[in-house]
Amino acid sequence: MADSGHWGRDLLLLSLLLGALFGFKLGERPLWSPDEGRYSEIPREMVASGDYLTPRLNGVKYFEKPPLFYWLQSLSIQLFGLSEWSLRLWTAVFALFGCLAVYTGGRKLFGQRSGLLASVILATSLLYFAMGRIITLDMSVSILLACALLAFLVGTGEPVGTRRRLILWAFYIFAALATLTKGLMGIVIPGMVIGLWIAFMGEWSLLKTTYLPSGIAIFLLVTLPWHILVAQANPEFLNFYIVHEHFQRFLTKHHGPL
Repeated sequence: MADSGHWGRDLLLLSLLLGALFGFKLGERPLWSPDEGRYSEIPREMVASGDYLTPRLNGVKYFEKPPLFYWLQSLSIQLFGLSEWSLRLWTAVFALFGCLAVYTGGRKLFGQRSGLLASVILATSLLYFAMGRIITLDMSVSILLACALLAFLVGTGEPVGTRRRLILWAFYIFAALATLTKGLMGIVIPGMVIGLWIAFMGEWSLLKTTYLPSGIAIFLLVTLPWHILVAQANPEFLNFYIVHEHFQRFLTKHHGPL
C-alpha cells in the first residue's frame, strides 16, 4: 500500500513523544543488576585506559561479547559524564529507534495507520518498555536484528533497481552491527529466518536479486576490522571467542543449562 504523505511529521512526533516516554526518570534508579554493572564497568575502563580494542572487566580481558555497545557507552560517558542516565541512554535510544523502525516498515507495507499503531503498541508493551530502561545487550541486538529483517522484507518488495539495492544493503549493515553487538547470532538468526522462508515459499530465484556479493563485502567490511585487530593483539581471542563462546556455549554443558 503506497502512502507518501507526512513521513517527516510522523517520525518527528513519534520521536518526541516516545523519546519522552523512554527518557522519563531514566537515571533516577541506581544500577541494580549484574548486567547493568558489567556493561557499565567495561566502557568505563575503556575510557579510563584509552584502550578501545580489548574489552576488560575489573582489569581482566572480557571476550564474551564484541565491543559495539561498549563503544557507544564509552561515547556517552565522554559526552555526558559517568552517571546512571548517561549509561542507560543508549538502551533508551535503541528502544526509540526500534519503534521508529517498526513504524517505517509497518507504514511501508500496510499504510500510515498500521505503522503508527504498531509503533505505539510496541513502545507501550511492558517488557519492551522495561528493557528500554535496563543496561543490557538484549535491547540493542534485538532492535538491530529486527531492523535487518524489516529491511530485507521491505527491500524484496521493491522493484530491481537502486532503491532495492540500498534497502538490501541496509539489511547487511544491520546484520553486521548486530554481529558486532552480540556475536555470530547477528547473522545466524536472520540467515536462518530468511533461509527457512525462502525454502518454504520456494522463492529461490530471490537470491539472484539480494545483491549477495556486494552485501557480503559490506558485512565483512563492518565486522572484520575489530576481529582481526583484537586477534592480533590477543592470541587467545579466537579460541575463546569462537570456540568457547559460539560453539561450546550452545553445543555442550560447559556453561551449564542455558
